[in-house]
Amino acid sequence: MGLTKEQILAAEDMGLLEMAVPEWGGSVHIRVMTVGERDSYENEWMANKHKGVENFRSKFLQRVLCDESGKLLFAADEIDKLARKSARAIARIWSAAMKHNALNDDDVEELAKN
Repeated sequence: MGLTKEQILAAEDMGLLEMAVPEWGGSVHIRVMTVGERDSYENEWMANKHKGVENFRSKFLQRVLCDESGKLLFAADEIDKLARKSARAIARIWSAAMKHNALNDDDVEELAKN
């Protein structure tokens, strides 16, 4: 039997991933973006791909780094602050966040082609 609209909308599918970040002395939580958030991120990327998206990783992480209740840690106007953090730490978090959000390097390359 198929799911009803109510069952689909009530399903908890926004799981959190906790990740240790030794450079920061603790751990962070990574949430799954909504499809609307992902579409917005991809649309921004595609609209600016000819010149590149400034703070590409930080803009993505701003949308997924959260506390244990799922509340975002950084507002959109704080992306530049996140962009000043260690590239080593951010790269590791970004890779985990991409995987947790079912994104991979092939998806990024596909966006570049469109």
